[in-house]
Amino acid sequence: MKYNPLYETGSATGLYVMTGAVIEAASTSAAIAIAEQSAPAGCRTGVVPYRQLSGLPEALPPVQGEVGQMYAVVAQSSGVGSNFAPDGQQFGSFLSDAAGMTFSLARYFGYRLGLVSVNAKPAPAATPAPAPAPSVTSSSSASSSAAPVTSGSAISSGGSVTSGG
Repeated sequence: MKYNPLYETGSATGLYVMTGAVIEAASTSAAIAIAEQSAPAGCRTGVVPYRQLSGLPEALPPVQGEVGQMYAVVAQSSGVGSNFAPDGQQFGSFLSDAAGMTFSLARYFGYRLGLVSVNAKPAPAATPAPAPAPSVTSSSSASSSAAPVTSGSAISSGGSVTSGG
């Protein structure tokens, strides 16, 4: 099945934005595990099942390891482009993967639903790369026009989440 990743808009906001490349995984929990690899530091991760057909998918039994997984439902009830927010429901993967229920309820409600593990933990802070050692140059001749000695620059990039389609 295919999924779109959901990332929390900031640490402990409880609001999620759908962004990133489509993920293909055997189950909802496997899709979340893949999405977590790109999660911004301090943010929780979820997924939205990717709707590729106009009908509803076949109900399939959950894959091994998915049975019993519980998810908090997040809804994009304010329309496309808005954040996903918790709606108070929880879905479980018992007779089928919980992702399938989001399709039928999305048709009923008229907006998209996503799933976040009830045990979701914030992504760890990225480990900063060590700063390069300063370069030292020496000159055997003194000159008043010598260029200043410069050291390498350290560039660190943090994660940010932008609203995607």
